[in-house]
Amino acid sequence: MAQPRAEIAEGGAGEVGERLRAARAKAGLTRRQLAALSATSERYLAHIEAGTANPTVGVLGSLAGALELAVADLLPLGGERSAIRAEAAAALRRLPEARLPAVLESLQQPAPYDQSKARRLVLVGLRGAGKSSLGSALAERLGVPFIELSKEVERAYGGEMRFLIELGGPGALRRYEHKAWEEVVARHEAAVIATPGGIVADAGLYDRILQSAHSVWLEASPDEHMSRVMAQGDFRPMASNRNAMDDLKAILAARAPDYARAEARLDTSAQDFDSTVDRLERVAAELLR
Repeated sequence: MAQPRAEIAEGGAGEVGERLRAARAKAGLTRRQLAALSATSERYLAHIEAGTANPTVGVLGSLAGALELAVADLLPLGGERSAIRAEAAAALRRLPEARLPAVLESLQQPAPYDQSKARRLVLVGLRGAGKSSLGSALAERLGVPFIELSKEVERAYGGEMRFLIELGGPGALRRYEHKAWEEVVARHEAAVIATPGGIVADAGLYDRILQSAHSVWLEASPDEHMSRVMAQGDFRPMASNRNAMDDLKAILAARAPDYARAEARLDTSAQDFDSTVDRLERVAAELLR
């Protein structure tokens, strides 16, 4: 028996495609990777993203499952009848399930985590924003440890993150990241912590991070992001993808609303390195006072 097609209004296929592209960009997945994770033809996936295909309910379910989203997150207006209802429903879907009872009780006063932020400062942002270099310099000035969450994950896993992702998939990576973050919080009352750029793809973990550490979004222009990554000796973005800059801009646009949840933000491409560290130190002083 053929699977039913999703009930998508005229013109809605284009919006489904846009939502799917944004979700894939936020997760940092290539089209080929998403196709493999969802058992969907890469060619068919390209047509869905272009808005020229009408996917079945099963295909939408597989894509949503691979991206760890609700199917409604891929539908125009999230399947709701009005824009305001869609916005409210989407906000609720982004919350980790553990938060929902408190939200239902009082939307204005969601229950905070018991763990205080202490003097922990977490740096979020896209790769190439300067989280490692600036974070290390700031930690030295503050006299606190500098911790890279990705290295904590690799230490716990016993191998590189790329192997963890290839062998275990996004779910395994998230389990290790959750565990690594909790261990950092348990061990350090004061620290500067750099997080991977894709940390925002895990709504529950990102919410936990923002609740248990003071946060700063380090941002830079797309050109700065790309040049810094390549200056680090990583030529893969350009070598394997002719549209690398377009992809980077799409990832940045998809993740920006989540990065913007940080308590402060700092443009790291607006001045030289020492001046940026000075500014970051002033931001940290305000947050940690």
